[in-house]
Amino acid sequence: MRIFLCFFIFSSVFSYGQIDAGSVLGLPNGSLANINTISSPTEGNMAYANDANKVYVFDGTLWREVMFVPKVIALTSNYTLSLSDNASILTFDSTTDVTLTVPSGLPLGFNVSLYQINTGKVTIAAGAGASVKNRLLRFRTAGLDAGVGIVCTSTDTYHVTGDLKRN
Repeated sequence: MRIFLCFFIFSSVFSYGQIDAGSVLGLPNGSLANINTISSPTEGNMAYANDANKVYVFDGTLWREVMFVPKVIALTSNYTLSLSDNASILTFDSTTDVTLTVPSGLPLGFNVSLYQINTGKVTIAAGAGASVKNRLLRFRTAGLDAGVGIVCTSTDTYHVTGDLKRN
């Protein structure tokens, strides 16, 4: 009886850790633009946007990105945000001042955090058709170790908050 019990426990531990390839979930995929053209999606539907490398779920009204652990993107020069930067952390490691351009066309809820990790300050600038707002009209990191958040709050409108100073 003891041998049978030991064998059962031993085999259960090893079979539990294995994943059957046939049970892996595959999602329909296409560009985010293609996903947004799906007619009559049902709340809870999921799809993979292969241009953004992100999973989206339909909330009954909009396709929303399923959040994962953010990626950290190390930068040393001027940079323009793109869809694939959504929910990322940008670190600017430059001894000279740089510009982060916020373009039009990013989705509602798009957000990034940025950090100045060297002496070069980061100026946040609006690209063509975009509007970047801050209550105190501050759009430049205040200095070493400054942190800033950028969020798309409505179509082509982005709010900036954090450790900022005037240009």
